[in-house]
Parts: sequence; C-alpha cells; structure tokens
Amino acid sequence: MVVIAVLLAGTGTAAYLALLVARQDHTIDGLRADLRSTARQTSAAGSSGASGASGSSGSGPVLPVDAGSAMFTLPEAGGPLSVVAAAVRPRPGSAALTWLFIYDRHAEPGERYGVLEGTCGGQFVTSSDLADGTADRQGDLTIVAPNLAISSQAPDVWILVYRWVDGATIGGIQGPLVGGGAKTFRTTPPC
Repeated sequence: MVVIAVLLAGTGTAAYLALLVARQDHTIDGLRADLRSTARQTSAAGSSGASGASGSSGSGPVLPVDAGSAMFTLPEAGGPLSVVAAAVRPRPGSAALTWLFIYDRHAEPGERYGVLEGTCGGQFVTSSDLADGTADRQGDLTIVAPNLAISSQAPDVWILVYRWVDGATIGGIQGPLVGGGAKTFRTTPPC
C-alpha cells in the first residue's frame, strides 16, 4: 500500500513538473514570436523612412545585439504572469534599449492591463505608462514595450503591471531588470 502511494505521489509530481516546463516553453516561444514580429515591424518602419541614412550599406536591416535578459514570474490569482526584460543594442556599440514582454495565459478575457515605470528616490517620484494590452478570448495577454529609454541596469528603476478597470496592481519588479539583484513585489515597489 505504501509503495502504491509513493508511486502515485511520484507520478503526480512528475506530471506537475512536466506541465510547468511545458507552460514555460510555451511562454518563451510566444515571447520569441512577438520579438520577431516586432522586429519585422520596426525594420519595415525604418526602411520606409529616408533612404539616404548615413551608415546604411544597403545590405538589409541591421539585427539588434542582445546585451542581456532576465525572466521573472509575478504571482497572480489565476496563475503566474511572465515578464521578460531584455537589453537590446540596435547596432553594435550603441546604447542598450530596454524591451519588456509581459505574458499571461490566465487573464480575464477582454480585460485591459497596463505597464507603468518609475524610479525610486528623490523628492518627486512620478510614474509613466509604457504600454497596455487586452486579453483575448482565451485569456491570453501579451504586452510588448519596445525601445524603452530606461536603464535595465539601474537598481532604482521599477516596472509595475496593473488592471485598467480598477487600477489594481498585479505585481512588479524593482531593478536592476537585467543582470541579477532584481526584486519582485506584489503591490508597491520596495524602495
């Protein structure tokens, strides 16, 4: 009887871990697809501008250079919300821009969510909206905030995901967003 109980517990644990890995793989695949789609849109918008830009060799769009990335999960009632922060250099040697990808498979269908950014410290602390998105019919939510001029290495920068309907905070991350040392929070930044 004990052996059967141990086998059932082991099988249940293995099934749970397999589902967790599959969810993470699905999240990563979705974020990669969004990055490719956004990169195509960005390069198409850039190529429709002036054709005589300096430094253009005519060999096609310059692909961005990854300067670092990190993945976080924010606990949420329906299931964890995934946030990927990436520092991307548009060209080798250029300053890194921060990209944020927020993904949730358990959002309320049709519900709108937003992303705020702010800085800890100083006398006047203000936040600014970065991006927003609406969950689809299946409850899948994807928010992409590209080319942000915020430092992914700064320890005092924070981002926060919230529901538009009532302003309720889903959770957030206080920097540095890339490179280790980030802190997740539930309601307010811990600064």
